[in-house]
Amino acid sequence: MELDKTQLQWLLAGIGAVVVILIYLWGIRSHLKEEIGNRRHRLSKEPVLGDTQEPPPDEEADGYVFGELGRITPDHHLADKALVDVEIRPINRQESTAAVEAETPVNNSEARPPTTLAPPLRESRQESTALPRSPKTTLVLTVMAPRHQLFHGPKIRVVVEALRFRLSTEGLYELFPETEAADVPILGLAHLRKPGSFESQTLQELHTPGLLLFMKLPGPLEEMKALDLLVITADQLAQKLGGLICDQQRNRMTNQALARLRGEVAELERQRRAQPL
Repeated sequence: MELDKTQLQWLLAGIGAVVVILIYLWGIRSHLKEEIGNRRHRLSKEPVLGDTQEPPPDEEADGYVFGELGRITPDHHLADKALVDVEIRPINRQESTAAVEAETPVNNSEARPPTTLAPPLRESRQESTALPRSPKTTLVLTVMAPRHQLFHGPKIRVVVEALRFRLSTEGLYELFPETEAADVPILGLAHLRKPGSFESQTLQELHTPGLLLFMKLPGPLEEMKALDLLVITADQLAQKLGGLICDQQRNRMTNQALARLRGEVAELERQRRAQPL
C-alpha cells in the first residue's frame, strides 16, 4: 500500500509530535527525580522531635570567613590570631527557667504598704525655692598704659596711696568708705601681670601693662553712687599715670559703653529695691 504525499506528511508530523512529547516527559521525569532527592536530603538533616543525636559537623566548621582575608583554617598563618574555640553545650530549658526564677527578686510590695514622703520636707523645699535671691554683680574697669609702655610699681604706689587705697594682706589695694567703722571695701585694685597681686617686697621692680579696678554690688554704697565712684577713680588713675580707661576686655571706654553700664546698674538697683524686706 502506497501512501500519497499528503498522508506521508501527516505521518511524519505525528511521529515528530510523539518524539517531542516523549522528550518533554523525560525532562519532567528528571526534574521531579532531582527535586525528590533534594527534599529527602533536607528532611534527613532536619531535627526530629525527641532525637538526641547531634547533627553532623559542618564542612566549614574548621574555619572562619574574615572579610577580605577569606576563609581561615587552623593551619593558616593567622589562625592563632583569628580563630576562636567555642564550646557548644545543650541548653536545658527547665533548668534555665528555674535559674531565672531563682535569681529574680521577690517583689514584696504587696506585703508592705507603700511609703509616703513627709509633707513637711516637701513644704520646706518649696519655701526655700520660693525665696528670691538678691541680685548681685561685679563691675570691672581697666586702666591701660599707652601702647608699648608700662606702669611702674613706685609710681603706682604713690598714686593709689594718694587716693586713700590701702594694701591688704591678700596683696590687693582696697578703698574703704571714709567712716572709721567701715570694714567692707568699696573698690579693689589689682595689676594685669600674673598673679595680679601687689607685694611690698617686689613693688619697686613691678612693671605692668595696666591696672584692674573691680567693685562688687550691692556693697557699702548705693549702686549708682558706687558706679560714679568707680568711674571717677579710674579717671584719676588714668590722668595721674598717663593711661586710658578701658573695659574688662581692655577696649577703650566710650560714652555709649558707659551709658550701657549705667543702665545695667540702674536695673540692678531697681531689682534690689523690689525685693521684700
